[in-house]
Amino acid sequence: MNQPRLPISLIVLFATSTLVGVGLALLVLSGSMSAPAAISPSRAVLREGAPAPLFTLKDFAGNPVSLAELRGNVVVINFWASWCPPCLEETPDLIEAYQTLRAQGHAVVFIGVGVNDDSENLRRFAQNNRIPYLVVEDTDNTVSDAYGVLGLPTTVFVDSRGIVRRVWNGAIRKQRVLEIVYELLLRTQQEQRTVKPTQSEFDPRGSSDGDVGAVWRALRQS
Repeated sequence: MNQPRLPISLIVLFATSTLVGVGLALLVLSGSMSAPAAISPSRAVLREGAPAPLFTLKDFAGNPVSLAELRGNVVVINFWASWCPPCLEETPDLIEAYQTLRAQGHAVVFIGVGVNDDSENLRRFAQNNRIPYLVVEDTDNTVSDAYGVLGLPTTVFVDSRGIVRRVWNGAIRKQRVLEIVYELLLRTQQEQRTVKPTQSEFDPRGSSDGDVGAVWRALRQS
């Protein structure tokens, strides 16, 4: 008994569908074997323990502020904007921490980096809040991108060798700033094997040994 034959049109349709399917499969396979898509280099991922990206930015008077020239100091870099409520909230704490460390004679530099803001707004904010430390402007977000800043405020703590030791996202309090800075000062003291400073220089609470470690321990216990 003869088997019924398929119409020519169905055979052609089946063959065409098969060829199209094979072509699509080869296209997907070739795409999966190509190099992976590169991550956008516009915003880096800053990791603790990595060298701090160097930068030079200008203050409101047009004077350059270079991170490279601050080597040997602990540096606190605070990324902020005038329209940022948490930035306004933390500003008094940063000012008090800066004034405390300065009064004790520590080699610590604070830099406020204005981001995504109008120059006049930044200037007015700094003046109204009487910010005593360095304030610069990252006009094209190059520095904030290099530091991987995803939100404001962000505070980066750099040790005396230019290494990022802590990255703090969100508003930070005076107590935490002092804890982290004293820890970095203690690290510097241990690495350089410096002579212990006097009690009046380092110990606002009157600890018995008067070194950075005593202040750090007192802060941790409070």
